[in-house]
Amino acid sequence: MVSDAEYMKIAEETFKEAVNIARSEDGWKAEKEDKANEVLVEMKKNAKGKKIYRCTAKINMPANLLVDAIRDTDKITTWNYTLTEARVLKKLTDDVAISYQITTDAAGGMVSARDFIYLSQVGYEGEQFIMGGKSVEFENGPKSSKIVRAINGPGCQMVTPCPGDANSCTFMWLMDCEYKGMMLQSILDIALPIAQTSFVECIKKLGAKLKEEGKF
Repeated sequence: MVSDAEYMKIAEETFKEAVNIARSEDGWKAEKEDKANEVLVEMKKNAKGKKIYRCTAKINMPANLLVDAIRDTDKITTWNYTLTEARVLKKLTDDVAISYQITTDAAGGMVSARDFIYLSQVGYEGEQFIMGGKSVEFENGPKSSKIVRAINGPGCQMVTPCPGDANSCTFMWLMDCEYKGMMLQSILDIALPIAQTSFVECIKKLGAKLKEEGKF
C-alpha cells in the first residue's frame, strides 16, 4: 500500500516532469490546427518513443474562472462532456488529490469509454496556473469489468492570463495517455488529438455560457 507521503512525493516529481515536457521546444510538430478558433495540437515522441500531445488554445474567459472550473473535480462533468464521471477519491492536501474519471466514447464510437485513477497537484508559477499529474494505483479505487483502465503518463494543464486582456486566457494541455485494450495505433492517432480538441470545445462553450450569465 502506498503511503500519503509517497503519493505526495510522486505528485511533486510528476508535476515538475510534466511542466518541463510541456515547456520543451524541441521535437514538436503540428498535428491538427484550427486557425479560426486558435487551437493547435502538436505531437512528439517521448524518451520511450511513445506519442504525446500538446494542445494550446486561446479561450475567451478570464483565467480565474477557468481555473475554478478545472479545480472543481466533482462538478467538472456539468460542463466537460468528454467525461461521464469524475470524483475525488482522496484529498491529500488542498493542492494534491487522487481522483477517478470515466471518459465518454470517443472518435465517433471508434474508442470505447476508458477509466483512470489520477494523482494530481495544483500550483501557480507567477500568474500561470498548473495542474500536473499521472495515473497511480489506489487500493480502494473503483474497478469495472466493463471498462478498460487507461494509464496516463506525466501530463498537465496550464492556464495563463492573456496580457492586456483580462477576459481571455491561454489553455495548454499536455497529454500522455495509454488507452490500453485492443486499439489500433492508427485509430489512436486520430482519437487522442480529438480528445483534446473536444475538451477545448467544452471550455469554449463554458466561457460563452458564463459570459451570457454576466460572470464577466
